Amino acid sequence: MKHLVALIITATTGVLAWSIASAASPTPAPATATPGTASCQNIQRPFIGTICAPSSPGRHPAVLLLGGSEGGNSTMPLIAPLFAAHGYVAVTVAYFGLPGLPKYLVDVPVETIGRAQRAVASRKDVNPAEIGIFGGSKGGELALLAASTYPAIKAVVADVPSPVAFVGLGANDSPSGCSWSYRGKPLPCVPVSQAAAAAIGTELQHGGPLVLRRLYDLSLDADPAQVRKSFFHLDRIDGPVLCLAGADDLMWNSPRQCAMAMTYLKAHHHHYADRSIVYPDAGHLFLFAMHGPQTAVVSAPIGGMVMDFGGTKAGDAAAAQRAWKTIWRFLAHALPATVSAR
Repeated sequence: MKHLVALIITATTGVLAWSIASAASPTPAPATATPGTASCQNIQRPFIGTICAPSSPGRHPAVLLLGGSEGGNSTMPLIAPLFAAHGYVAVTVAYFGLPGLPKYLVDVPVETIGRAQRAVASRKDVNPAEIGIFGGSKGGELALLAASTYPAIKAVVADVPSPVAFVGLGANDSPSGCSWSYRGKPLPCVPVSQAAAAAIGTELQHGGPLVLRRLYDLSLDADPAQVRKSFFHLDRIDGPVLCLAGADDLMWNSPRQCAMAMTYLKAHHHHYADRSIVYPDAGHLFLFAMHGPQTAVVSAPIGGMVMDFGGTKAGDAAAAQRAWKTIWRFLAHALPATVSAR
């Protein structure tokens, strides 16, 4: 059964990377974008990523951008110019899957994000007091963890995230260890449960479609004590959290996971305007359908089977239009406008 789960996750990761890249192809920015041409450059030190800066002078707010389980630095550079067009220094941060970084999504140091945050804060075009973070899927999970670790991060946009650490992905993208580490030690995570493995095995035996949401839901249900150990200290986030979910997310249960995050924040008296929004008829990749139904990816073939990301093309597109407007409003309120150069 473990081999079946490993096989599924192996296939899923490759398709997810392709799907996100396809959905986020570099097409014209939404009508809400502000005028101006971003200047983008790739960097290798002190972190690996891409920086897109607004054309206007002065010190700007900055946003760190984290991709998902595709790894590398392929997805977020496609949307970084959007953030720059809205007046933010947009900084993509690769955290595994490139030379000089962990090869696999196992024991990835959260310090990678802390190092990037400090480097960005030192830039002459950045207001160091106004740095936010945006992450999607597994990157949303890391965004919540990083903001819980580094109080210099003042706002979080978490797209279809998890507020708990899930199992890592090792060689051949098979479940292995835990995803994150801090100060050289692995952080606790929720492993794949036996019930989850059995459910996915049944899907394989019946020819799919593959719905990984069951795997994560059943794993969350298996051991509440382990879930508590794996929960991030969201109350330490020194700023508001915006959690976005697709009601029909079939990769994992982002509505449930956003609700878990909001419940934790409320219970711990987080004194910020946190918000969770669940979009109807939207799947796991809805945010990347910003240019219409033709850019939505709701499923993909995998060797004679179908991986189901959830949502409908129309639902994803409608949710994307609403969500991006919400993101810009949230960031405009959470991070002040450009500071004049001195």
